[in-house]
Amino acid sequence: MSALFAAAAALHPGPDGYALAYGSHATRPRPESDLDLLYTGSRPLPHSALMGLIHDVKRLHAEHGLTVDEEVGFASKLYATSAEIDAAARLDGFAGLTDFAAPLGDAQALNSPSFKLRLLLNALTTPHVFLAGDVRRYRRDIARAERGCALLALRIAGAGEDGLAHAVRALLSSPEGRTGKSFLGYRPGPHLHGVLRRGLAHLEQERVVDIDHDSIIWRAM
Repeated sequence: MSALFAAAAALHPGPDGYALAYGSHATRPRPESDLDLLYTGSRPLPHSALMGLIHDVKRLHAEHGLTVDEEVGFASKLYATSAEIDAAARLDGFAGLTDFAAPLGDAQALNSPSFKLRLLLNALTTPHVFLAGDVRRYRRDIARAERGCALLALRIAGAGEDGLAHAVRALLSSPEGRTGKSFLGYRPGPHLHGVLRRGLAHLEQERVVDIDHDSIIWRAM
């Protein structure tokens, strides 16, 4: 583990939950980019503890010469409860949506509870680095998030006999051509394929979908 990740891991507020780093530093780090961190626990942090964690994370950025990105405020994105993780995996952050574009430039929407759930799902289903904490809880949350990611792909793509590649495309680009941060924040690559394969396998076990493994297609049950 790098010195930066070790320092971030040491900030985990405990006594339960876990910490992870996601975003560019987990995949293609640039020396000056911000460090996306997520700390989780079973209960909400007291306000003073959350403010202390935010202060320590900002100090960590300053000590390592990193840019601080507060388009989404740290109070919204830095810490999540187990209940919020569960809600994210249930796709509660997308309830009622027909337009899945990220509300860039809208500070109120970007810092809303529903957008926080979208960020949580993305953090758990994009490449990231486990830093510290409860590995069992982390693995459970990953499995639930991957299931949710597969359901989201089906919801966007629509039920039918299309293959895995169509599900991947549904998460990568909107019909209007929005991609990356302006859409759902996913990038093409083997990681996303793996997330969807595992998520669809969970759905098949639950008999939510029926998958033909030879051609990787599914049908709504």
